[in-house]
Amino acid sequence: MSLYERFYKRPFITFIILISSGLIFGVMTVNIFRLFSANWNFIVSYGLIALREGALRQTLELILTGVLSMVFFMLFKFCEKILIDRLCASKISFRRQHRGETK
Repeated sequence: MSLYERFYKRPFITFIILISSGLIFGVMTVNIFRLFSANWNFIVSYGLIALREGALRQTLELILTGVLSMVFFMLFKFCEKILIDRLCASKISFRRQHRGETK
């Protein structure tokens, strides 16, 4: 059984994972660009001294945070696709019925 099928069979759990991964993605990326910009300006201004003070390590940590946040975004999109596929496959009809018509 593939991962897609496992998630497809459990829509409630898929929805909970969708919400969680979306929130985690948002929290992780809300400040990352400002921090990266400040870190880069620190490196440009102070050069080797900044690198010795840990600016290179912080840059690598910010890049890792960006990669990890993209993993959560991909999980969000995966769950979104499953829930949309499930919604499109449902037998609910949204067509209007005209007066006098019966099905």
